[in-house]
Amino acid sequence: MGLMIAGVSSGSGKTTLTIGLMRALKNRGVKVAAFKAGPDYIDPMFHRLAVQEASYNLPSWMVTDDTLKYLYEKRSRGQEFSIIEGVMGYFDGHSFETIEGSSAHLAEVLGIGVVIVMDASHMALTAAALIEGLMHFHTPNQIKGVIFNKVSSISHFESLKNAIEQHLNIKCYGYLKPSIGIQIESRHLGLIQAQENINIEDKIEKIAALVTETVDLDSLLYDFKNAVDQTNFVAYDSIGCQASLSKIRAEVEKQGGLRLGIAKDNAFSFYYDENIETLRECGVTLIPFSPIYDHQLPDAVDAIYLGGGYPEVFAKVLSDNQTMRESIKTHARAGMPIYAECGGLMYLMKTLKNMSGEVYEMVGIFDGHSKMTNRLQHFGHVDAHLQLPIKNNSDGVRYRGHEFHQSVVETNAVDCIIEVIGKKDTWQCGYHAQNVLGTYVHNHFYSNLDFLEWLIHFLSQTKAI
Repeated sequence: MGLMIAGVSSGSGKTTLTIGLMRALKNRGVKVAAFKAGPDYIDPMFHRLAVQEASYNLPSWMVTDDTLKYLYEKRSRGQEFSIIEGVMGYFDGHSFETIEGSSAHLAEVLGIGVVIVMDASHMALTAAALIEGLMHFHTPNQIKGVIFNKVSSISHFESLKNAIEQHLNIKCYGYLKPSIGIQIESRHLGLIQAQENINIEDKIEKIAALVTETVDLDSLLYDFKNAVDQTNFVAYDSIGCQASLSKIRAEVEKQGGLRLGIAKDNAFSFYYDENIETLRECGVTLIPFSPIYDHQLPDAVDAIYLGGGYPEVFAKVLSDNQTMRESIKTHARAGMPIYAECGGLMYLMKTLKNMSGEVYEMVGIFDGHSKMTNRLQHFGHVDAHLQLPIKNNSDGVRYRGHEFHQSVVETNAVDCIIEVIGKKDTWQCGYHAQNVLGTYVHNHFYSNLDFLEWLIHFLSQTKAI
């Protein structure tokens, strides 16, 4: 029913091959379910364009193995072929000690076959040695094939194919030629967002054409469609997710619904599709608005959700939109609840200093300032502890999340109510001011649905759930 495209390392060509394969299959009329291993927001943006459907993250450190199986099965239903893009190098994950959180971990949990993509521009027989090392590093081995990237000629490919298939019990499914005009540019937090790329649709079609020309799509469809009987996955909710969501939905319906304004534009785009769908499943009505282009908040919203993104890149236009900033601040002072993650938190500060040192006015709900730095401040998985009472638990709620930012916030005028434990340090990064909560932690709701229940209560304060 599907496969994972994983890489020897970051930069191997995972995203290029994945979106090309997704579009090539879609062009054939195949219904493709798109997934991304790990917590990355940007790669799924390209998946969405390639398949014109949602792309769902499967963050294998942030959620339990049973939850991964449940989400994969749930989002694969009704589709003909599932494709998961891996994360970093094949075994790279939460730590150096185990494979937890890696592509290999996710493939093992799901029992799904893996095709490795590797840059073979300067090698031949050595490619077989590297793949053999990956295959024997950990048991069980899910690697079933390889596709080479940056292959200069057919003779070069034949040498690589012979090396693989003579020495290893896997298939070589093809290659990608070096090509001008298919590269996806990057900036300080990764690839430039899909919607910012000029002529991205033409670029995806060009990649799909390259995949169709030099990758054996028929063999991929046959081998991986028959490799795993997906009905053996969790075809029922053995972990009680639906019961939790039904309970939350009943609370939302009891208080007459929840109309949640959600910031969606080039400055605020880091949302998990799974979180968006889950909010809708809970009966929340999502109303998009743009802090860049709209002059004020939409009418009749009950609360606001400000996701992550690139407010530092769009700081000037955000600042110039004074009426939107004033609209948000006025509604907050009147009691409207706001939940903000990462870039959303930065937007709620008084000012933002960008990477050029220019300072721009922001919303000013929190009495503090954010500024860009010349290096990543936090990058990776974190354990978060929301230190506010939830239900009958005075200790609050704990969940797993992800931080990835090149900025810092400086403020002493708000309560810090989220404690974060990283790999080496512990810090505070959840800021609370009455009806407003901002944090650097990106949260996948299935990390702990108790957090989602608390969040919907928080966002419904003025409706008195």
